Amino acid sequence: MKKQLFTLLAASVPTLATEMPPMIPDGPVEYEAMTYEPSAATQDYVPSGYETPGYDIPATAPMYAPSSERNGYLNLNVYTTNYNVRGMGFCNHITEHGFSSVNGSYTMPNRNLFGRGIQQRVSGEFGIIWDAGCPLGDTPMANVHYAMGKEVFPNCLIELGTTFRRGGIEGYLAHFHDGTSHRATWEFDLTITYNDHQKGFFGSATWGLGVWGLTGSYFDAEIGYRFTDIINLGNFGSDLELSAGIAPSVKYWGSKVEGVDAYRIKAALCPFTHNGSMGRDGRAQLKPWIQCAWSGSNAGKLDHYTGYGPVDHFQITVGIDMGIKF
Repeated sequence: MKKQLFTLLAASVPTLATEMPPMIPDGPVEYEAMTYEPSAATQDYVPSGYETPGYDIPATAPMYAPSSERNGYLNLNVYTTNYNVRGMGFCNHITEHGFSSVNGSYTMPNRNLFGRGIQQRVSGEFGIIWDAGCPLGDTPMANVHYAMGKEVFPNCLIELGTTFRRGGIEGYLAHFHDGTSHRATWEFDLTITYNDHQKGFFGSATWGLGVWGLTGSYFDAEIGYRFTDIINLGNFGSDLELSAGIAPSVKYWGSKVEGVDAYRIKAALCPFTHNGSMGRDGRAQLKPWIQCAWSGSNAGKLDHYTGYGPVDHFQITVGIDMGIKF
């Protein structure tokens, strides 16, 4: 019996030897290149009965993208019933028959100046007060603005700029203060703007410092919310923007004028078409609006300082804007 057992074990030794692990080679171990991307078969396979009609897996979106794909706009303020600056309106003996203007803005295509994500923007406005007999109507209002800005996070832009103005209430008061023939001012400004098209919140804050003509400082802040689809009729719809603002100044209008220029609330309709030809992301824009403004503590000070009461203490202003993006 023992002899048969030893014979069986001896016969099994060659078989066990072939199943032993190979010897570990000498020297460094080399590894083959591996890929961890799923194979086409694994990626496309969906078990029968688990298909989801109309569902596509979205492509991975970039973590950061510019808020706007367009470089500029041209806007025509067809007509505004009153002329005002940052909500501060002026009496009929200053401006009686309303105001119209055209303004535009263009952002340079290179939005990565100095490799720091800085962009450059030029803008301007030209306006006419429809009353040649009033103190402001004999001089067209115009301004040119240059700014360098950076989008610090999506939808929020910080700009540092400079503005040259001629005419308007700024030019008129500059002429009033020094008695010279020019009606021009020059200032620097710092602006923060925010506009979230998905959530509907928007706002801006500007601090300006006059260095020539008018040499004080001013501040203008506005916050608002955009209600979407308040009207939806076939191919036509409209959003509604509601906003509120405040505009203080310190010695901007005169050495003794410090306080709040005006408070304002504004409502604007933003019509659009579902085919994308107008409104929202469309090239053509239309915006009728209405604004109510109340003068602040600076109204009485400016009236007393100038001696003829230029500020209207309460104004309802109606206007319509038409524009195009490019």
